[in-house]
Amino acid sequence: MGGGRRSVTYQAPQIPKDDTFEKYLAYQQSKESAAEQRAAQERAEAAAKEEARKASAESAYGGLRSGIESQLRQGLITYSDATGQLRDYAAKYDLTPKESDVASLTKMYTEELLPGRRATGISAAYEELLGRQATEEEKTKSLERFQQGYYSSVQDLKDSLVKSTEYQDKFNQSYLDNYYDTMFGKQTVDEAGKRTGQRTFTFDKSLLPTYKATDLEGRAQIKTPEFADKFTGTPAEIESQLQNVRDTRQYLYSAGLTNLQGEIDKETQKLKNEGAKELQKVKSQGDIYQSLVGSFSF
Repeated sequence: MGGGRRSVTYQAPQIPKDDTFEKYLAYQQSKESAAEQRAAQERAEAAAKEEARKASAESAYGGLRSGIESQLRQGLITYSDATGQLRDYAAKYDLTPKESDVASLTKMYTEELLPGRRATGISAAYEELLGRQATEEEKTKSLERFQQGYYSSVQDLKDSLVKSTEYQDKFNQSYLDNYYDTMFGKQTVDEAGKRTGQRTFTFDKSLLPTYKATDLEGRAQIKTPEFADKFTGTPAEIESQLQNVRDTRQYLYSAGLTNLQGEIDKETQKLKNEGAKELQKVKSQGDIYQSLVGSFSF
């Protein structure tokens, strides 16, 4: 055997390649791709749904417009309600505003409906408030005020009529007149039908107290007035007459009480006087008895 050393060769171990990160990256990319696909699908479905919603709203728009126009013609809604509903519908469904339809509705309302409604409102206002038909001049003047914007509604016309002299003369709405109508009766009218400012108040004079003692009136030296069954005059005149009634009633009650107190005082004094006489009589008799007893004393 030779004396040389043996040579040993070592080979490095085979380490497998770590592809964990690559797999994770591929997984994430696959996940994101799937999520993007789902999102794209959802967007497509939402867009399709929105398009379908718009298409449905668009197809229903014609019927809605006809219905609104019909309601406006029948007076079920106002012009503002009608135009507002059209615009609100378009905004709700993201439709292109159809101003041409609004303009058509406006033209129909102002040219076809509004003149007739104003004429009807004018006639009704005069009938309801004044009880008569409006004259041609009054109709023309009222229509001019509507067109010029002085009246914005029939209620404005009615408010104006209530302030008129004719209305005040025929239907006085003041608080005091209503109060006087309630307290003293309705105003009387003259031959021309004008209110006179006077009222007739019915008075039940049987409720007024009277002298009962035959000599009370003579002793009082005051004669009470004779009141009529009715008072006719202005509210101030009637109130003055009623105050006379109140004063007379108060006087009679006071006179009666005064007379009663006088009678009581007279009877009381009479009793006192009679009592004093009796006491004096008893005292005199006592003195006599005392004298008799004293004469028998020893």
